[in-house]
Amino acid sequence: MKLLFFCLLLVSMSVPAVAGNEKQIFELEAAIMQQQQEQQILFQRFQMLQELRRHEITQIEQALPTGSDVIINGEAPKYEDVARQRKERAERVHRYTDELDELYMRYQETENERRALIEQLNGLKPGQDVSAEPKK
Repeated sequence: MKLLFFCLLLVSMSVPAVAGNEKQIFELEAAIMQQQQEQQILFQRFQMLQELRRHEITQIEQALPTGSDVIINGEAPKYEDVARQRKERAERVHRYTDELDELYMRYQETENERRALIEQLNGLKPGQDVSAEPKK
C-alpha cells in the first residue's frame, strides 16, 4: 500500500514538471522563431541599403565629366552644382555605410541570442537535435 501511494505521489509530482517543461519548450521555440523573423527583417534592410549604396557609388564613378562637352538645357553645369552633388552623394554613401555596419552588428546580436535560446532548448530536449536551422 505504501508503495502504491509512493508511486502515485511521484507520478503526480512529475506531471506538473512535464507540463512546465513543455510550456518552457513552447516559449523557447516561439522566441527562436521571433529571433529568426527579426533576422530576416534585418537582412532585407541590409540588402536594400547595400543596393542603395552601390547605386550611389556607381553614380560617383560615372560623375559628370568636366569640360565643354557636357551641356544641360543649353548650358554647361556650374562647378558649384557638380561639386555639391558629389559631396551629397559621398555623404549618402557614408551614411549608408554606417547604417550597414549597425544592421550587421544588430544581426550578429540576434544571432547570438538565437543560438543561446537553441542551447537552452537543447538542454530541455535531450537526445533531439534542434540546431537544424530552417533555410532563409
